[in-house]
Amino acid sequence: MKKAFRAAAVFLVLSMLTGCTEIAYNTPSVSEDTSGIVSSPPLQTQKPDPSIPDKYQEKEVNINTQDYSEEFQLESVCDNTCHTYLMGYTGEGYIQIDTHEYATFRVHVPSTQYYKLTIYMCAFDTGVDVIIGGNKTTAAQGDYETFDGVSKGIIYEKDITMFTPFSIDGIYLKKGDNVITLQSVSGMAYMDKVTLENGRSVSSGFYSMSNSPINPNADINTVKTLNFFSEIYGKKTLTGQRVTSGTDAELAAIYELTGRLPAIRIGDLSCAQERSPSYDENKTDIELAKKWAKRGGIVSYGWTWYSPSDKSHYLSSMSDFNFEKVYTDTDISEASIDTIEKLYGNGEISKECFRLIQDMEEMAKVLKDLQDENVTVLFSPLPDGGKGGYWWSDSSKSYKWLWKTMVKRFNDLYGLTNIIWVWNGGGEDFYPGDEYVDIVGENVYNTTGDSGNARFMGTIYYKSSRATAMTDCLQIPDPDILAQDNARWLWFALSGGDCLINENGKLTGRYSSDTLLEKAYNHESFLTLDEISGRFV
Repeated sequence: MKKAFRAAAVFLVLSMLTGCTEIAYNTPSVSEDTSGIVSSPPLQTQKPDPSIPDKYQEKEVNINTQDYSEEFQLESVCDNTCHTYLMGYTGEGYIQIDTHEYATFRVHVPSTQYYKLTIYMCAFDTGVDVIIGGNKTTAAQGDYETFDGVSKGIIYEKDITMFTPFSIDGIYLKKGDNVITLQSVSGMAYMDKVTLENGRSVSSGFYSMSNSPINPNADINTVKTLNFFSEIYGKKTLTGQRVTSGTDAELAAIYELTGRLPAIRIGDLSCAQERSPSYDENKTDIELAKKWAKRGGIVSYGWTWYSPSDKSHYLSSMSDFNFEKVYTDTDISEASIDTIEKLYGNGEISKECFRLIQDMEEMAKVLKDLQDENVTVLFSPLPDGGKGGYWWSDSSKSYKWLWKTMVKRFNDLYGLTNIIWVWNGGGEDFYPGDEYVDIVGENVYNTTGDSGNARFMGTIYYKSSRATAMTDCLQIPDPDILAQDNARWLWFALSGGDCLINENGKLTGRYSSDTLLEKAYNHESFLTLDEISGRFV
């Protein structure tokens, strides 16, 4: 049976193309007491301020597991037309749905518990969304009908010519009647039957974490940070917020509503890359990150890497960078830049390889600047390689080589001791191995209230003793839903830009309502800045 559970291409495209974009804000930083936007809370050096108690407590979850297994012939339980021209189906036939079409059926389950759903289908470049409950509505980005229930994820496959089983586990259903909708988000799917049986969600066994950094020379702050993570993993989730480069506008908006700030400030090192539209030669964002660390917050940086080519972009479709030429059998992990240049001149490595090494050289200087200020960085370059769309997605072999080379050069050659390596590469084939990864991340672009527990469990296929974090999300997780599914991500990183606020720095409610934000930041299972300051530095 297929174990692959993949994020849909539609959600990837939503994030990269039609999702969050930065806005030119003219707003001072909340890291400064004179900001004029908010009155920032003082740096906490001991226990959390008792004047800011958590208003929301975790709700008890009652799971009553009973043996259950049932098969549903879709041509019998759905209103869709029955077809018979393909071979290999069971029952009287099968149904087919084209892009945005759907099939809905009702199930009656004996108990409130987790279930495993398996669809037998063949498909051609198709994504099928599995939606639980909800009412019929109009899609936010389109004029087609859909349902506003909980999406448990999208099963995506390119060319499957035989009816093949695809499963999603960890589906929470309440005792009695439940409605399940299967909707194509792209392409045509031919679906024969569905089986529903006892399932599982995240077990306590998932919450084992190595607190030893992969860099044996990691500095004391980095070691303390990982020790802190190991203490809270499986018990608490750290709040994290992505910011628009050079500002703290998103943080200010959250504080204005909730009275609290996130534990993690998340920037993007494209601000230090001259080819990037967000490049800032004044290093404004880096300075804000230093101030954040001094206040007791955790600093995180991704890297939207603009390709070192004439047509520079991070998207494969908008770049002329040939990633497949990057790989080399020559070990250059600790070679100096002068040696690298000679190897390129002698034709021993490609131009593409040489230019990537040059980019690493410049980015290492930025991270060294943070190290000199005792700032530990959660560093997550090369995101979602296994999901396609980026120039670093074009070859898993080159991807793993590039990741390993970067780790070795940064840790060993450049002597960086302040990095916690966060891999969110989005696929087992792109995983470089535990010896090159401190934390495993998953980007979850779901806006229907799902905990992401199926994605959480999926990380077991490419990690053993690494904690799992939600390294990007469009909607802030509901702490009660995470508790319900025992999906206690180490942290979440909420998307910023126009996914959260407008050009005036005000919350829009586009994906996360004010009610949900206020609940999340004042819930006992989520940790905010005031609750972590002084704990690990």
